[in-house]
Amino acid sequence: MKKLGVDNYVNTGGFNRLAGRPTTPGCWQPERSSRHWRMFLVLIGSAFVLTGLFFMVF
Repeated sequence: MKKLGVDNYVNTGGFNRLAGRPTTPGCWQPERSSRHWRMFLVLIGSAFVLTGLFFMVF
């Protein structure tokens, strides 16, 4: 008879998969694109704010 329950998840890495953690070496890739998108959005937002401030002052 096959064991069911917590032991099955602990031995197979099911908890790591449920938590979104990598289960095999080399499968974790850092998200570099999110940093680029964040910088892009900050630049676009600051451009809009600075444009608005310019037209408010002058």
